[in-house]
Amino acid sequence: MTSERSSSYRLWRSKAPVRTWSIIGLSVTGLASSAALAIGIILRLRDLLADRSLSQDEAQLALNIINRPFGRLFGQLDFNQAAPEGFLAVQKVVTQALGDSEYALRLFPFVAGTLALVLIFFLARLVVSPLAVPLSVGLFALSEPLIAYTTYNKQYAIDVLMTVVVLLAGFRLNSRPHDRSAGALFAGVGAAAIWLSHASVFVLAGASMAFIVSSLAGRQWRNVLDISVASVVWLASFAIFAITSLEDVEGVQRSLSGTPGAFAGSGPTDSEGLRAGIRTSLGAFRYISGIPRFLERGNDDAGEVIALLVAALCIIGLISISARGLEKALALIAPLGFMLIAWGLGQYPLLGRTQLFLIPIYVLLLGEGLARVAKTPRRPATRAATVVGIALVGAALAAPAVEHLIRSSRFHEMKPVLEYIAREERPGDTVYVYYTAQPQLRYYLECGCAGPRFEAAKKAGLWPLRRGPGGPAQWAPAMTSAPPRLLVGQHPDFDATSLGTQFNALRGRPRVWALIPELEESARIDVLNELDRAGKRRATFAVGDVRDFASAAVVYLYDMRRSSAPK
Repeated sequence: MTSERSSSYRLWRSKAPVRTWSIIGLSVTGLASSAALAIGIILRLRDLLADRSLSQDEAQLALNIINRPFGRLFGQLDFNQAAPEGFLAVQKVVTQALGDSEYALRLFPFVAGTLALVLIFFLARLVVSPLAVPLSVGLFALSEPLIAYTTYNKQYAIDVLMTVVVLLAGFRLNSRPHDRSAGALFAGVGAAAIWLSHASVFVLAGASMAFIVSSLAGRQWRNVLDISVASVVWLASFAIFAITSLEDVEGVQRSLSGTPGAFAGSGPTDSEGLRAGIRTSLGAFRYISGIPRFLERGNDDAGEVIALLVAALCIIGLISISARGLEKALALIAPLGFMLIAWGLGQYPLLGRTQLFLIPIYVLLLGEGLARVAKTPRRPATRAATVVGIALVGAALAAPAVEHLIRSSRFHEMKPVLEYIAREERPGDTVYVYYTAQPQLRYYLECGCAGPRFEAAKKAGLWPLRRGPGGPAQWAPAMTSAPPRLLVGQHPDFDATSLGTQFNALRGRPRVWALIPELEESARIDVLNELDRAGKRRATFAVGDVRDFASAAVVYLYDMRRSSAPK
């Protein structure tokens, strides 16, 4: 491996226009990588310090972590939640030591996401050409999905970290297969990764297969034995996980397979299904690559062209890495294949967030592809056009990070809404909590971190809490009503008639606050239609873009003293 790296380095230097460029180039690439790391850390730290409210999904997992003892963390969770046991254990320890605030719940994901950013630099140095190193690090630093999920109370930042760590340990073992410390490192990392990240099994399987196949092709029997022995350890760890824990997450996996935008688990049966599958595949790729929608026309937009161009650059990068070492390319692409096999067997849902662990691989391929294309043109005009094209691609990829920097604190903002109600409500008011608001409201009633006005109102008895029984269903009751102050709506099975029945209980009340966060457009319209039939809307307070119903937190003030029943 050392000789291979040296020869690749000499080849790269030999292609420089002048000898001084190689010296300057090394300095510039090092500085560029450092600058990208600094920018990435600042973006993640800024997102953490924004102290945004927990989303529904985060709050549902938080209620499991906070309210369950250790012994009940490692079975089926409430609210259709699932997470690796190691992640849950770390979160439990952190919250017991530091409290239940958002900062405590986001500390582990933040550390993991930031550490992954630092380690991607070292992984890039092992895999891609020198010019591609700062490009890969920059792409990783500016990845909007990674910035967002580094400050989420979810396991996806740990998925990304495990991908980087497993590949680092795997490449070290491949370069020194007879080194016992390298074998022990890969075995130990693999055994632990299984319990911290469900997706890590795909990376472990891909790396082990790539290095074993490469050794078999080279008739390096001792290497095959050493790598196989190290792989047996993580395989044993996975077997224990499959026997003890896989059943607990299968229900969640099945439910996620039915989520809009996910693959359903069966192949297309006609041309329309094939087109839908291709569009969904491109959408998933755009999600992990962070390509925004712009210049939209109907269902199409210019971002699709950028996505196809980026995919082509990734293929160029894969070919270039293959020339540097076939086992490297195989180790990078094989996890995707294993993930697709698991999906085909109905064992892994394909959503944007469940594929975030592929981002380290994506940035390495794209960084290498960009570097290869940048070095290929010979004529000045062609080179200038190539640089302009690369700059446009870079701008498209960086745009979501800039937008996230501006808008991130306005998403899922339950805390300002609760503060507003606490400031404006009167002793005789009623708060109606739509079922989607239950997890967040219960979390903030328990954590003591929603703001001073809300805490004062809670102590004054304006926000009585009665805990619900929970359950494995996504919208199992997190709270129950405490009339007359707090009425909690239950899941209406998307039936407008049952919504009307719930709202009838609010009749005759002069001031009712209807708390309705993160609701899709059609469902929100149904809810508001029923509320408007039952009463008169007096005020609206929203945080976020109300047009983006799924991300806005909204409360409506209604006068429900109409004497006639709704027609």
